Amino acid sequence: MDLSEIAVSSLRHAKDMDHAESYVVRSVIRSAYIDGGRISNIETKTDSGMCIRVANDGRLGRACVTLSDEGSAGSCARSAVRVSSFSPKNSMFRGYPSPSRSLIRTDVFDDRIDNITDDGLKEILSAVIDSCDTDIPRGLLRLSTIRSAVANSNGLLTEHRSTMMYGHFTSMFRGTKNGEGTESVHGTSLTLDPERIGKELGRKARASAEARPFRGKKKITMILPPCELGDMIMSSAGSALNGENVHYMRSPWTDKLDTKVASDVLTMTDDPGTPGPLCSAFDDEGTPSEKKVLVENGVLKSFIRDSFIGSSTGNGMRRNSTDAQNIYCSAVGIRPMNMIISAGRHTREDIISQTDHGILVEKFAWPEADPLTGRFGLEVRCGYLIRRGKVVGTVNNALMMGNMFDALADIDLIGSDGENMGCITVPTMSFSGMELAGN
Repeated sequence: MDLSEIAVSSLRHAKDMDHAESYVVRSVIRSAYIDGGRISNIETKTDSGMCIRVANDGRLGRACVTLSDEGSAGSCARSAVRVSSFSPKNSMFRGYPSPSRSLIRTDVFDDRIDNITDDGLKEILSAVIDSCDTDIPRGLLRLSTIRSAVANSNGLLTEHRSTMMYGHFTSMFRGTKNGEGTESVHGTSLTLDPERIGKELGRKARASAEARPFRGKKKITMILPPCELGDMIMSSAGSALNGENVHYMRSPWTDKLDTKVASDVLTMTDDPGTPGPLCSAFDDEGTPSEKKVLVENGVLKSFIRDSFIGSSTGNGMRRNSTDAQNIYCSAVGIRPMNMIISAGRHTREDIISQTDHGILVEKFAWPEADPLTGRFGLEVRCGYLIRRGKVVGTVNNALMMGNMFDALADIDLIGSDGENMGCITVPTMSFSGMELAGN
């Protein structure tokens, strides 16, 4: 049977439930690895499974299974029913989505990923290695094809297919002083430039080796490229926009709809019509997705929700933007499909030239802000000091301190170089009033 037939037929085993939903997914994951500067392994995995959720008299049950034989679907449904019989009543649950039409179209399937061979993967990784003038101790390129279907007891049936590209590479310059560089790529098509990745890996490793410990403490303008800014935005604003956090009063923006939460220059949308690894016409619960304005010219306009929170905005997701294996085991969570910060008109060079005292952070140890307060204190692994519009040195062993919510309220400049980093697309941005501290 195809995925839709499996999803629909499995619901018969939960026909006595008030509500039932079946999510079936089949993924093909092709992964190629670099280890110690050489291609070490290429593997292909096929992963098929399903998750069934049921509700009866307010009691919820969930079970997952690998589709190994014809009896798997029935066994999964019966397990979910048994779980529900032991569950406490949940007053928040309002039911699963009803059938409705999507108003958007998405094209997130690339035949080149679906048909890639081992030789094709080797060719890409060889080009990365050959273009890098330093060692590449570790590297991963993962190409996935995902097909899924959702059916529920309301008569809903949706299907989705997509391809996904994720790569992460680490470089190392070995000399009097060692230096490390990293590059990550996200996408839905095979558009990566392996020569550029290799050259950037070499450049970043050498720059890190040349960095010197920062001394003293000063107020400074922080410039973040997409690779570091994406996680900073998601851990702060992304968390604040999450409807579950709003419901449980964990969001600092809970009571701030239609009020100013950020700078006038900031506009954020969730746009599933712009290709990204998670984009689709329906979310993973079958709710139609749509373009949503989240923050407009600094004013909070909406939150994102799944069906559990109620009045879903089409953001109930099981998938993530890096790995297609065991998706059916993942619980539904609230996630943007492609949260886009509207690009500005400045190149990165423009932003540097208009910065009096600042630092362009090329690598944090771990770019993340506290989701409740927005505060952060992050180790700068490699950054470029800027004075009067010029790069004057490369530093490390420094602590960058600030608050991401305050930073979003005091944006200096927004770049024109928007780049997809999984479920968020961001440009380079600069923020004044940060504190940089060294020895």
